[in-house]
Order: sequence, then structure tokens, then C-alpha cells
Amino acid sequence: MKSVARRRGFLAELQHQHRLVQQRQAQQQRAAIRAHNMAVREAQRFAREQQRAAEAAMRASAAERAAADRAAKLAHIAAREAEAEEKNAQLAAAHDAIDNLLTATLEVDDWVDLESLREAAVDLPFDRPELLVPSPAPRYHVVPDRPIFVPLAPPTGLSGALGGNRRHAAQVEAAQRAYFDLLQQWQQALAHTCGLNAMLRAAWREQEAARQAELADARSRHEQAIADHRRQIAESNAHLDRLIAGLRERQPAAMDEYVGIVLANSIYPEAFEVSYEHSFDANDRELHITVLAPPPDAFPTAKAFRYNKANDEITESRLAAADVKRRYASAIAKTALRTTHEVFEADREEIIESISLAVAVDTVDRATGHDTRIDLVRLATDRADFLPVELARVEATDTLAHLAAAVSKNPYGLVPLANHGVRG
Repeated sequence: MKSVARRRGFLAELQHQHRLVQQRQAQQQRAAIRAHNMAVREAQRFAREQQRAAEAAMRASAAERAAADRAAKLAHIAAREAEAEEKNAQLAAAHDAIDNLLTATLEVDDWVDLESLREAAVDLPFDRPELLVPSPAPRYHVVPDRPIFVPLAPPTGLSGALGGNRRHAAQVEAAQRAYFDLLQQWQQALAHTCGLNAMLRAAWREQEAARQAELADARSRHEQAIADHRRQIAESNAHLDRLIAGLRERQPAAMDEYVGIVLANSIYPEAFEVSYEHSFDANDRELHITVLAPPPDAFPTAKAFRYNKANDEITESRLAAADVKRRYASAIAKTALRTTHEVFEADREEIIESISLAVAVDTVDRATGHDTRIDLVRLATDRADFLPVELARVEATDTLAHLAAAVSKNPYGLVPLANHGVRG
């Protein structure tokens, strides 16, 4: 019975991303990264000084401009030197990560507690909280007060006897006409104001109706997102339950998935990223793994960066060819041991009895132009032979020889195992 796994599953991808975050956090503690950050800060500081010096030169007199030009030039040189130092810090970190491919994995326990992958549903925050707030009520125009008619007092005494009643009647008539004019103006103002307020009310109602409709839609989408989230969590946990049960029953597919999770935890440097293909044979209790390493042309060959004042360029010096070949071969050998160690250490139940491993490179055959895969290491070992090796104290290439592995005589030249003399 054999099951083949080539792509990371859902749980493996979660673990891979989690370990990526952990690795980035750990890298921040390293001296090389601290030096890199310092170099960045220095470059930024020098750039600011250069900018200030250039601005001062534009405002200064001839003598002052000359001095400012010199200051700007010095600031530019310092900025470029800081840029070169930044590149060197990044390069040192990359080389260090590759040199420590094997020791990096010895510092961690590669066993994966599958129960720790169990998820719990969380409350998803409502993403449109502004819709919960009602639209502000409109500020209505003040309704004008209705005018009040105040009758004139009738004449009394001698004034009434001498014709005052006629004058009073004329005054009352004039007052009534004036009141009726005011009343008509008030009615027009009232109608206008009520019309404006009705428009404000209608606009508010329309806005509030739109808000409530949008709120209902947002709530519906939120409820659907919660339902989807809970369903995904339930499916993930159900899948986890099946995986745990499958491991207990020694199912090949479950073992393959667990190995995928373990290998997804193994984060390699950006300059030397690998991928895996693996299958577990339950009958022989043997795990077959192919580790796909980066090709030689992707391997870092820079030795250092240096700023050249004469041409204002940052130049790169390269490692000697022999050194590059040695480092690449060492990285390939360490990858073989690292992968074997991680799988055996993670398999606490000792389901896997032996590992058949190849470290290979996908490339283009220079003779035919066809895509081809070249094995650079083949290792077959069982738990009893591998575990006694103290990996913290070994030379990887010597350990492979001790384990009777087949190793390319020139991995950097992509010399195949079966025909060492084809390529040099």
C-alpha cells in the first residue's frame, strides 16, 4: 500500500505559514539582522543629511555653496557606504542561514502535537459598525408664528359723542386690512417652510431607509460569514479527527499527511528553499522522500559588496568557484540529513521504520533541452542506524558516507549519480 503526497494540505499549509512567522521573528534577534537594521537607519540618516545639505546649497552664497556641496558629497558617500553595509548584512545573514541548515533543526522538536492544530470558532466582528448608527434627524426650519389681531379699544366719553365712532370704525377697518395682509404673508411663509421641512423629512426617510437596507444586507453577509467560518472550523476539526484516527490505524494517507505537516514546519532560508514529494509504504513501513533543492544557478555566490567612490557604484565580489561548489555540496548533504532527522524525530510512535530519500534538482538537460530531474543524493537508512548519529558534531558529507549514501561527485555541476563523468 502506497500513498503519494506532492502538495501541502490545508493543515500543513497552516503550519508552514505559522513557522514562517516564527522564523521571521527569530531572525530579528540575530546580530546580522540587527546590523542590517542599523545599516538601514544609517543610510536613511545620511540621505536626510544629503537632502538638507543640497537644500542649504541652493540658498547659500558661493563660498557657502562650495562648503555645502562638499557636505552633500560627503553625505552621499556615507549614504552609499551605508547601503553597501546593508547589502553585506543581508548577505551575511543569507550565508549564515545556509551554513546552519542542519544545526537550525536540531534546536527544535520536530514532533507535531496534532491536538494543537484544533481550532475554535471566534466571534467575527461586524465589519460595518457605522451602519448601526441611525441617520441624524434633520434640522427643521422654524415654523413662523401666526399673527394675532388685537382689536382697537372703542372711543369713550366726549370723543365718542363728537364723531369718534366714525373715526374708530375707519381705524378698525384699516387694522383688519393690515392683519389680513399679515395673515396672507404668514400663510405663504408657513406653506414654504412646511414644504422645505417636508423635503428634509423625505430626504431623511430615504437616507434612513437606504441605511436600514444596507444594514440588513451587511448583517446577512455577516451571518453568512459566521456560518461559513463555523463550517470551516468544523470541517477542519473533523478532518483533524480523521487524521488522528488514521494515524492510530497506520493508514498510509494519514501518515503522508502527517509527514507533510512536519515538513511544512521546516522553514528553509529564502536563498535555499526546498519542496518535497513523499509517499509511505505501509507494508514495508518505509517512507520515500524526494527533496527538490534549488538549482546551482539560484545559489548565492556573492562574497561581499563594496562602494567605489570613483564611479559611485556598489560592486560585488564573488566567492571562489571552489568555495561555491563546496558550499552547495554541503547544503545538499545537510538537507538530506536534516530531512531524515526531522521525520524520524517527529514520528514518536515509530510508525516509520526506514527512509528512502533523494535530494534532487529539476533542471533542463543540456544535451536534449528536455526537462529532467537529477538526483544528487540517495540515502536509504533505518531508524536504528540513523538515530545514534550525533548530528550536532558531524560533517554532513562524512555522515552520508558513513550511512553508505550515494552522493554526486559534483553536485554544483549537476553530475548525476549514475554517470559521474558526464559533467564537470
